[in-house]
Amino acid sequence: MRPRRVTRASVVATGLIAVAVAVILWATAFGSYRQAVALRDHGIVGPAVVLEVTRLGDDSFVRVAFTTADGRRVETDVHDFRVDPEPVEGGTMRVRYAATDPSGTIQDARQRPDFLVVWIEALGGLVILAFGVFLVRGFWPLIGERWAP
Repeated sequence: MRPRRVTRASVVATGLIAVAVAVILWATAFGSYRQAVALRDHGIVGPAVVLEVTRLGDDSFVRVAFTTADGRRVETDVHDFRVDPEPVEGGTMRVRYAATDPSGTIQDARQRPDFLVVWIEALGGLVILAFGVFLVRGFWPLIGERWAP
């Protein structure tokens, strides 16, 4: 193979891609934070009827039906639930939901809002950004040099 040259454009593109991915991760972390805080501070707790319990390992969920505080009937899946004691089909469980999005922002009321996802996304963005800086700093002095793969 013929030798290749490290170009300024490829090094700058690497840095920009790292920054873009980090910004996307931080934006999703911010959204997850807002959702967790909304559930913690303004979540409405109420009873729900358990329609179905589906065990799929890490992707287990409970299908519930409940009536919101403003009278809407909602049927949705709860992925964030406790297994001790496990919900039973036909039984009831208490759920915490956001008034603005009861079918999308819901959890078992026995759980606390999940801030772990926020930390994982935020730290993931930091790691990606640090890796991008490492690559740019490492390849910047090699711009214009030839190398053979």
